[in-house]
Order: sequence, then C-alpha cells, then structure tokens
Amino acid sequence: MSTPLYLIATIYPVKEHIEFLRKEFAHLVTEAYKEPGCEMYDLVEGEGEDCWVMMEKWSSRALWDDHMLTPHVKHINSIDKKYFRKPTELRFLNPVKM
Repeated sequence: MSTPLYLIATIYPVKEHIEFLRKEFAHLVTEAYKEPGCEMYDLVEGEGEDCWVMMEKWSSRALWDDHMLTPHVKHINSIDKKYFRKPTELRFLNPVKM
C-alpha cells in the first residue's frame, strides 16, 4: 500500500489579474479531479487574505508526479510571472506514523 501525499500550495495572485487567474485555476481544478489518485484538489482563500491556497491529497507521490506532467498543469505553470506577486510556495506533508 502506498503512502498518500498531501500538498499545500500557496499562490500569490496580482489583484489586477484575479479574474483571469480564477478562470485558469477553475479549469485546473476541474481537470485535476478527473485524474487517478486525486482525492482532494481545492483552491481556497482565507478571509481578508490576499493569497490562495491549493489543498491537495493524492493517493501516492507517483500519481502526483504524473499529475505534474499533464497539459493543464503545464499550462498553469506557463502563465507569465507578471500575474503573480511572487512564486508559488509548495509544502509537502506526510501522514504521521502511529
């Protein structure tokens, strides 16, 4: 049995490009949920915060690696950096062994 992978990605959109990015990320979320091993892929934001958080759970690291090769992820990663205040921060998490 493989270990699930959890990932929190903090995204920093430029306010002037929010609507464009909402559409782009909506497509990404829709497509990610169609992938094998995608258990959670939700884009959320905190009240009054100016960043987004993508909360992901994958059945395994290998399936997340496959996700990173998909056309929709390549598209998101190709969006010009001017649409973001700073690079996305990735935080990988593993279940606590009990």
